[in-house]
Amino acid sequence: MLICLALTGCQTAHVSRPLTSDLGSNDPGEQLEFWDKLAEQSVTSNDDAFHGLLMFLDGDDPASDYAGRVRELKHRRMLPQGFDQPAERAVDRGTLAVALLKALKIQGGLALRVFGPSPRYAVRELVFMDLYPPSSPNQTFSGAEFLGIIGKAEDYQRGREASARGRSESETGAPAPEPPDVEPKRPAVQRTGGAGV
Repeated sequence: MLICLALTGCQTAHVSRPLTSDLGSNDPGEQLEFWDKLAEQSVTSNDDAFHGLLMFLDGDDPASDYAGRVRELKHRRMLPQGFDQPAERAVDRGTLAVALLKALKIQGGLALRVFGPSPRYAVRELVFMDLYPPSSPNQTFSGAEFLGIIGKAEDYQRGREASARGRSESETGAPAPEPPDVEPKRPAVQRTGGAGV
């Protein structure tokens, strides 16, 4: 490992200051600004990724700081209990893949069912489902790539809900009730063309 560090400069990417330091509230205007600024980031930090993930899931972030976000995601079993990475560290694709599999209730193939949602198999499943670009669990995301992943997760979720309504119609012979015409809880994720996303 020391040779790797000495010869190639192997190290994990960090951001100097997560966006959540200034844009971490649930104010709708601030949420939109968070997504907009995140698209410009070359690296997505753990703090920013977890804030974005909670907004995707609930429409807002119930936590006011990074420790609260980690606690909330551990409570939902979307992060392992031993997770202890710092807020500024770049989120890795494996950590986010496991959280997304659980959030989207994706059962996966045989390897996931036998070995559980490990970062490696979670990434493979999301690549297979075209929710992730071909990648490894240790890679990170730019802000634009992270937004693309969240956008694909939203599309997947909407497609699944539409499919469930269609099944309900075919089983009962009557159209499924239309959802109430209300504003969505969360602002739509701004789509930007991330590399490979």
